[in-house]
Amino acid sequence: MQGHKSGSLWIVGLVAALVLAYVAYLYSIDFLAADECVDAGGSFHYDRGVCSFTENYRGEVPPLWPF
Repeated sequence: MQGHKSGSLWIVGLVAALVLAYVAYLYSIDFLAADECVDAGGSFHYDRGVCSFTENYRGEVPPLWPF
């Protein structure tokens, strides 16, 4: 009986770690796209999610990390 509980706990921990990694990946996509755009000399348009080399973004920059 004890081996069954520890096996279930291991699976729950693995699933929780995978979900956490996926959420971190989703949050990092916007940050990495904006960072790459600015490093290349462009202006990242946060409302459209595109990089522009011809016009500057004039809106408010949202927080890219939720914490």
